[in-house]
Order: sequence, then structure tokens, then C-alpha cells
Amino acid sequence: MENREKLEIVGLKEKPRYWDDRYMNGIEKMTPGRYGVLKEEDVRMQVRDGISLAVDIYRPDTEEDIKFPGLVAFSAYGKSIQTMERTSMQFKSVLFDHTIEAGDIYEYVKHGYIVVVPDPRGIGKSEGAWDGLYGRQEQEDCYDVIEWAAELPYCNGNIGMIGISYFSILQPVVAALQPPHLKAIMMVEVVDNMYHHNYPGGVFVNRSFMYTDFCPDVSAVSTAERTYTTEELKERIKKRLEDPDINHSALYSGILSCWPPRNQTYFFDMLLHDDDGDFWRERSIESHPEDIKVPMYLISEYYELGRFSQGPFFLFTHGDMSVPRKLAAPEEHDALHLPHRIMTPEYLRWYDYWLKGIDTGIMDEPPMKLLVRGIDKFRYEYEWPLARTKWTKYYLRDGGVLSTKKETDAHIPPVVLNHKSPYKGGSNETYEVPAMVFRTPALEEDVEVTGPIVLHLMCAIDKTDANFTVMLNDVPPKGRPANIVTGNLKASHRGLEKKELKPWELNNDHTRKVPVVPGEINEYTIEVMNTSMVFRKGHRIEVEIKNYDANPYHWMVQLPNSEDIEYKVYVDGIHNSYINLPVIPYSDEEQWIR
Repeated sequence: MENREKLEIVGLKEKPRYWDDRYMNGIEKMTPGRYGVLKEEDVRMQVRDGISLAVDIYRPDTEEDIKFPGLVAFSAYGKSIQTMERTSMQFKSVLFDHTIEAGDIYEYVKHGYIVVVPDPRGIGKSEGAWDGLYGRQEQEDCYDVIEWAAELPYCNGNIGMIGISYFSILQPVVAALQPPHLKAIMMVEVVDNMYHHNYPGGVFVNRSFMYTDFCPDVSAVSTAERTYTTEELKERIKKRLEDPDINHSALYSGILSCWPPRNQTYFFDMLLHDDDGDFWRERSIESHPEDIKVPMYLISEYYELGRFSQGPFFLFTHGDMSVPRKLAAPEEHDALHLPHRIMTPEYLRWYDYWLKGIDTGIMDEPPMKLLVRGIDKFRYEYEWPLARTKWTKYYLRDGGVLSTKKETDAHIPPVVLNHKSPYKGGSNETYEVPAMVFRTPALEEDVEVTGPIVLHLMCAIDKTDANFTVMLNDVPPKGRPANIVTGNLKASHRGLEKKELKPWELNNDHTRKVPVVPGEINEYTIEVMNTSMVFRKGHRIEVEIKNYDANPYHWMVQLPNSEDIEYKVYVDGIHNSYINLPVIPYSDEEQWIR
């Protein structure tokens, strides 16, 4: 049977870009979209402590005596908006809405699935008080929704989970609780460590402020208020307000100055927990990936501002390795559209296999498929980092040069960067924040960089702490540099233990702050996000270093230091500063998706 005929049977007008002609056996067995949709609204259910949640149920409209698997979509964005009739809109466009993230609900139902979407506690029409994102309370409530859905009279007892971003970040920590009826998960955007999602390398990013607007809570109490005594809580607030970077912001100071602290409760929690610890570990799968016992499909968005490029690769390489797993990196985050529909055929192929027992062929193809940016082609891989990686040190050199050749002259002076506080007259315009820049000459041939990246920086600062923001950029022959990935580190979180590290490893300690001795030269190892990128012939590879990135997407900004800071980056023959790039020297023709 021709592949075109197989697509017609399933009801697809065209083959998804990430499907390969060689691995399409079985798609003709997928359930076609033949069902109408019934919606039951505001169904009540109780979680284990007696709190009543409001749930919307979407199920196939059929008189057949048949039971269907269920898909749970859980997030505090609320249930009422998830099936709004609107076209998919692109990230960063004016009318883009982050909250419509449950996915293609009607399409799943048409293909023979029940979809269950609750209002979590304290959200929308549900009882109780919201506890913020991804905490133990939310995990257990989602567990209870899964088990309740499995007992619905028209459900066959096999449950999966759907949704992007918030809906996906919750999936692995819920799966780690091992609900008996959860049989598989599929995540688009996965976060391994929630601390680094909000404090990358210890540097505060104000991304979580958006949740105060996005989540329709009708009652909320912070985790901090539930956890600490009144005296402990007031002391923590007092200490946080003493941070000059925080008390220069009216927004942050205002939130921390409320009593009781009921204004923007999740963001309050995030502000209060500025070092890694129990609050973040409870919300992060990084601490216990071995507890996941169900098949995982891990989708990575190439994202320059967040942790979505790290989490999938972490779960692909950690935990119980007997558990089946696949990974795909199908698009750049800036190309993201919501409602998210690009992966709908893959969701159906995955869940038909694991929840319906249909051999759709999805497990026949290699375990990893990556969109290689720069050339816009998909390729299969088998491991991470790639076994054929040629780890290549690009040295920061005098004169703003980035070179694979190491400096030999021990007397080259350091490169100096002066950060001027934007609160005291320094620039906060997107392209005017002071930075030091290092560029290769125009490339004589294409250079592919695929894998994890670490910058090793020999640097002295004149204060006891400072932020580092690192940007790996692609510089075309004409036009502005394009940021590919970023990295951050708070100087006081630097690694103090000297040990042998693999090229992609770090030894920073984010559980405490150890002040820097002003003027002391330290080695800072800075994690830069994973990527797969071909820097084309004639382009230049650029490393940009600054205090913070004043990107135009205003609520995704690293908090700048409020003090003026002088950085001295050493580039001489004794103190080598370099970025270790995972260069891929070749790929077999058979690896490319056809």
C-alpha cells in the first residue's frame, strides 16, 4: 500500500514533516477520525481530601458498545478556555495566548479518545485553595483525576496525558507517583529542574509573573505560608527585601511587602526561594527520574529563554532505562503556534500504540529525531550527547576573536566589561546593554553544533556577586546576529569543588551563595542550553557576554544587578577562557528523514 493511501485512511491530507517514508508501516491501522464529540460540562469529582473539582469531559458520540482510553489535560489555566474556537497563533504575536495549551481536544475525541479537563483546586469552579504550579498538592490531585477518569463507565481504564508547556511539565512528576491506570505520557516542553527554569544558573528571570494573570484562581495560599511559621516567614521576607536587586523593583518589593502574603501567591513563592532546595526539588523530576515506570515521549522546543531544551534530553538519558522512550525536537519555540496542533498526528500514533494496543509502527523508527536548524532538516539519532561528537574548544581571544587556536602569550591584558546599573542611568534597551563580543572569522565551511554546551570563563569581578548572561549567536554576512541559545550563572553559585568534568558537566552549587572575593580570578562554568544548529559557510559564530539580556519580550528578562560591576575576562596564555562546542563532523545519509 502506498504511503499516500495510508494517510488517506487515517484522514491526513499530508505527511507530517517529522514522519519518514521508510517508517510508515502501521499508520493505516490507526483509528480514523470517525466519531462525533459529546461534551459533559462541570461534572463534579472529589479528590482524596474531599475537595470537589469541576471537570469537563469530551467523549466520542457513538452508540457502539465500546470503551475508549482516556487522556487527561491538567493545568491551572482552567478548563473553560481549552476548546475555544480560534485559529492557531504564533508565539510573540500580539494576540498569542499562552493558556490554550491542552492541545487538539476535538481531534483526539474524533479518533476514539475520552479527554478529561479539570479546573484544579482553587481554580475556576473548583473548591479549595490553589497551591501554585507543580507542587505535591497539584501532583496528587492530578493522580486522583487520572484514577477517577479510568473508572468512567465508557473508559477502558488506560489513561495518557496531553498538552504543552504547563500541561507537560506536570506530567513526569505525576507519572513518578505511579498512578495505576496511567499507561504512557507524551510531553511537549519538559523541564527537568524548576529552579533553573526560574533561576537559570541562579540568575532570576521574571517568567513566573505571568501565571498571576494566566491562572484564574478564586482562592490561593502560597506554599511558603503553608510551610513556615509566621516568624520564619517574616524573617525570610525581610531577608529577600534586603537584596538590592529585588528592592530596586517596585513590582517585586510590592509583592513581598503584603501581609498576609496573598498577592500573586505563586510568584511570591518563587521570589522567596532564590536558592535551590526542597521547594524546587518537590516540583522537579531531576531528583527522582527513576520513579517513572511508563513509556515516555519527550518533545523539545528549541528555546533560547528557558529550560525546554534541557528537560527532554535529561529524561532521555536518566532514570529507569528499561522504560521505553522516544525524543523529538520538531520546531523552534518562536515557530510555536497555540492551540498546538503540529504534533497531533504523533500523539495519535503514540497513544494508539500504548493505550489501544495498535501496532502503528511508532516504535520501529530510531528513538530520537532532531530538527537541525540552519538547514531545516530532520535527522535520526540514537544517544545524547552524540557518540561522534568532536568536542571543540573555541577560545575567547584578544580583539574580540573567537578561535579554535589557544593563546600562547601570557601577557595579554584581560577584556573589560563595565555593567552600568539600569536603575542608575545604565541602558536597558534591547541592543544597547553593554556586552563583550567574540566572533570567529567568516566560516570557510558549514559547522554543525549539536549537543550540550558549556562556557568556561576565567574572570574577576569587583563586587562580591554578579550575573553572567551568555548568548551563542549566529552572525550572517548581513543583518543582526541571531541568538541561538543562552546560558546564565550567578557568580556566588560558582563551583568550588575542583574535579574532573566531562565536556558537558558542571559542578556549580545552587543551594547557597558563597560571596566572591573582589578582584580574585575564578573559573566559572556556565551551562548554555542544548541545540542542534548548522552555522553556514560565510557566517560567524559569536559568543556574547553581559550582565543581562534586555530582550524585547519584556516578561522573560533576567533581573539585572542593581550595582555597577566591572568584569575582567582573562584571555591570556595562562588563563584560557573558552566555549566547548559539540561539533558534529559527519552524519550518514541514512540518518536523514525522507
